[in-house]
Amino acid sequence: MTTTYALDIHGLRITLPGTARPVLDGVDLTVAAGETVALVGESGSGKTLTSRSALRLLPPGALVEGTV
Repeated sequence: MTTTYALDIHGLRITLPGTARPVLDGVDLTVAAGETVALVGESGSGKTLTSRSALRLLPPGALVEGTV
């Protein structure tokens, strides 16, 4: 049986303009079709950046590595 993925993120690393270090480093997330997932974590842990990267809504000049 082949699994169909609605979202597949591997090795996501984001560096924003004006920052010397990545603000997000090494995120892996796989969501199967029909699966419900919640991103939870402390303030500043990268939930919004992870979501924005999947939607291609990062600020201009952001350096993105990995696959979404």
